[in-house]
Amino acid sequence: MSRLEEHIDIDAPAQKVWDRLHDVESYATFIDGVRRAYPQGADRAHLDVRAGDVEREFEAVLDDRVSDQVISWRTQGSPELKGTLSVRPLDRDHSQVQVRLEYEPAAVQNAFGGPKGMAQVHRIENTVRGDLRQFKSLVEG
Repeated sequence: MSRLEEHIDIDAPAQKVWDRLHDVESYATFIDGVRRAYPQGADRAHLDVRAGDVEREFEAVLDDRVSDQVISWRTQGSPELKGTLSVRPLDRDHSQVQVRLEYEPAAVQNAFGGPKGMAQVHRIENTVRGDLRQFKSLVEG
C-alpha cells in the first residue's frame, strides 16, 4: 500500500476553504479525471472518472468530522482508495489544505492502465499536486 501526503497554503479563510471542499459538484473543476460528481445523501458521493481511455464510476463513503475540519473518505469497489482532506487555519485570512491518500499502485494501473511500479506512483503524486494547485486557484479566484 502506498501513502501520499501533500499540502498547500491557500490565501483564504479556513471556513471558505472548508465550504468549498463540501461542494462535491465542483470536484470536476479541480480533480483531474473527474467528469462529474454529486452527493448521494449525507455520507456518500458519486464520481464519474476518466483516465486515458478508461471510464469508471465510483461511490465514495464520507466521514465528515466538522469540529476537526477533516473529511475522511474511501471508495467502494476497485481500485480501493482512501484518504483524508483536512483544513487548518494559519491565520484569519490563510489556511492550509492537507491531502492524505492510500492506494495500491498496481490496482490503479489495473483499473486505469498507465505506467507500472514507481512510474505509477509518480504519476499519482503529480496528479494530486496539480489538483491542489487547481483547488487553490478555484478558492482564491
